[in-house]
Amino acid sequence: METRVEDKKVKDLMTYGAIAIPEYSKVIDAVGILVEGCVHAAVVTGKNCVMAGVVSEIDITRAYGRNFEEIEVKDIMSSPVKTIGMDNTIREAGEIMRDGLIDRLVVVDENKRMRGILSVTDIIAAKIRHIYFIPAVFYNDHCFNNRAL
Repeated sequence: METRVEDKKVKDLMTYGAIAIPEYSKVIDAVGILVEGCVHAAVVTGKNCVMAGVVSEIDITRAYGRNFEEIEVKDIMSSPVKTIGMDNTIREAGEIMRDGLIDRLVVVDENKRMRGILSVTDIIAAKIRHIYFIPAVFYNDHCFNNRAL
C-alpha cells in the first residue's frame, strides 16, 4: 500500500536547491532574478550567508507603488525564516504553514544548512497525483529544470 502524502517525508516532495539573494539587493534585481529563474520566491541571505528571510512574489506585490530601484530586499522580505527538516513529515510541514499563514518553508538538513524549498504547491501536486494515480511528469525546459510536476 502506498504511503499517504501526509505521511511522506519532506525530502520526498521538496524542490532541491533554491535561489538566494543578498539582503542588500535592490527589489528590481530580485524581480529579475525570480522571473529569470522561473520561481515564486528566493531565500534572502544576510552577513556570512546566513538566511535572513524569504522574498516572494507576494512580498513584491505588497510593495507595489514603491521605487523598486531604491528599496532593498531586506525592506520587503518575510522574516524570520520558517524552516523544516528533511525528515519531518508533510503533515508537520502543513501544520507549520497553516499556523504561520505561509505558503513555503525552507528545508534544512541536520546541520541547519539550506537544502531546498517545500511549497504548498508541491504538496497539492502530490495530493492530486496520489488521488488520481497520475505519475509525476518531468518537463525539460528553462523554467522547470527537469523538476517533477
